[in-house]
Amino acid sequence: MKPDPTPTLQPPGAGLPWIERMVARYIVFPRTCRRMTWGSAAEAFQTEGAKILAIWDGLPPDRLTQRVLIKRFPGIEDSSRHWSLAMTVEHLNIVGPALMGVIASLRAGKTPAGAARVADVKPKGELEPATIRSDFVRVLKEAESASSAPPIPRGQGPCFPHPWFGPIDGFQWHCLLGMHQGLHRRQAEAIVRGLG
Repeated sequence: MKPDPTPTLQPPGAGLPWIERMVARYIVFPRTCRRMTWGSAAEAFQTEGAKILAIWDGLPPDRLTQRVLIKRFPGIEDSSRHWSLAMTVEHLNIVGPALMGVIASLRAGKTPAGAARVADVKPKGELEPATIRSDFVRVLKEAESASSAPPIPRGQGPCFPHPWFGPIDGFQWHCLLGMHQGLHRRQAEAIVRGLG
């Protein structure tokens, strides 16, 4: 199979279409957080992570870094549609620790410095696949350890703004971990389908 040509996509951080962003912010995200518990959110992160590892391990090593242009689906930016599986997992290795850091700060009653920016968590696609996989296994273990701390009560403590969902509390950031992992598991599946 010849390499997929680089398509013209929106720049990183351009966000979601307006209506989709509004539905996600005011309906989908709050409703999902209401249904989740601290434990179910942690379980979702680990379950989706295990599925991603299974997808990874099912691909020949030379296909891990092959970019595939996938159809955009709700929750994914246009700029993220032309990634390899390795880039997708590299992105998860950036986002997972960043979100855990936000949750730890909010747990301590502190609002993290700076701002969460989608453009800052895009993969560069330069790391070796073996490094990406071992980093992902480490992130899963760190998340398992972090989630064993006492739950942050819903609606309590300081908030930190998410670029799409606005100011959200520690419980909601914890829910976002599992939701985000599931979103990119879907992306991983779409990439594998695109590889044929």
